[in-house]
Amino acid sequence: MTKPVYHGHQRFYELIEEVQELHSRKNADYAKGTDPLSNFRACTAFGIPAWKGVLVRMSDKWSRIIELANGKKPEVSDEGIMDTLKDLSVYSLLTIILLEELEHDSGD
Repeated sequence: MTKPVYHGHQRFYELIEEVQELHSRKNADYAKGTDPLSNFRACTAFGIPAWKGVLVRMSDKWSRIIELANGKKPEVSDEGIMDTLKDLSVYSLLTIILLEELEHDSGD
């Protein structure tokens, strides 16, 4: 079996692996039961679709990015701009998954 050839910057693919590991670690901490997206679905109890709940979390991350980009020093050492951008990339992918589930469930 031949290994696929990827075009683009090598660091991009390294970051994909880092983000994959990040998602796995955080999922182990936050998700409950057998549903890996249970923590995101919790907002449905308030009438908010899970994918929109993730958008709210993305908005929080974006606000943090703006603050950090404008020179604010992070008080939590592992939540600098690079970490926040990685979190945002994970949220982006999770939103895609939730939207795909929604499309699948609606038959579109």
